[in-house]
Amino acid sequence: MSRAGDYYIDGPVPETPEPSEYPAPWTTTRVVGTRRPRVDAYERVSGTAVYPSDVILPDMLYGAILRCPHAHARVLEVDTSAAARMPGVAVVLSAADREADIDWRYSGGDSSKLFDPVIRFEGDTVAAVAAETPQQARDAARAISVRYEVLPHVLDPEDALLPGAPAVGGDGNRQGEPDTHERGDVEAGFAAADVVLEKTFRTEYEIHNPMELHGCVARWDGGRLVIWESLQGVYITQTVISRLLGLPLANVRVIGHYMGGGFGSKLQPSKHTLIAALLARKTARPVKLFLTREEEMLVTGNRPGTLMRLKAGVKRDGTLTALDFVSLSS
Repeated sequence: MSRAGDYYIDGPVPETPEPSEYPAPWTTTRVVGTRRPRVDAYERVSGTAVYPSDVILPDMLYGAILRCPHAHARVLEVDTSAAARMPGVAVVLSAADREADIDWRYSGGDSSKLFDPVIRFEGDTVAAVAAETPQQARDAARAISVRYEVLPHVLDPEDALLPGAPAVGGDGNRQGEPDTHERGDVEAGFAAADVVLEKTFRTEYEIHNPMELHGCVARWDGGRLVIWESLQGVYITQTVISRLLGLPLANVRVIGHYMGGGFGSKLQPSKHTLIAALLARKTARPVKLFLTREEEMLVTGNRPGTLMRLKAGVKRDGTLTALDFVSLSS
């Protein structure tokens, strides 16, 4: 008896077939077991493959993002005047700009703004700059003055569920209802066990950290937007960006021929893509916006850490009678 995935059906658990019962393998194949040339092999090994981070366009600007240093805060004031006067700066973008008033939904379902007045994690976006060189853009971003009201925050998922814990979202710290699966009479299984073992396990957060950083190049041609992006989800990026900018799907072209690693972290578009598109539209020039390695470690997602409690009931002959598994993740 166990609590497990919803792919189980009522009735006895099927047994693994004996090797003699395995189906016979196919005897004739045209692709499996043959040598097939990779169509992109030469470009990759010769260095002629053009990755998004390689793209350089005429008259191109470079973007940089100012990120909040606090895990939870309220943005009280953003002063971009000093940054706007710095050498090479073409434009500064913040929540004060009407075109930046865009809703943003994170993959977990939380809603915010592109530049939200309430910061929910360290590294969230506060403002952005486009300048003639990457260094000028980063220097100008650092010159933006921000006044914050620092709010309490919580790091441990168990602490986040306690009454009175600092709430990250308007609906608290829980994203939706718990995902619960049950099968059989678990309590009866524990009662029938000779031994009941309970253990707690933790796994740490893992950062994807691909070789090629997250980033893109955005260029407008009239009302059409072209994005060269290091990504795994070309069509979801096209769909999301077209919706956020109010463009027909056919007016957004996303190019991602090659990608220097992603490991799942580049399946969804991030705020930097939308910011690059806005900077490019406001300046009428192409904008290249790639994150730094520090930003890569901070804001591009992760494999969440987990807290797992496992309770198992067994007979002395090794027969498993019950499992109870509870996992928290953030």
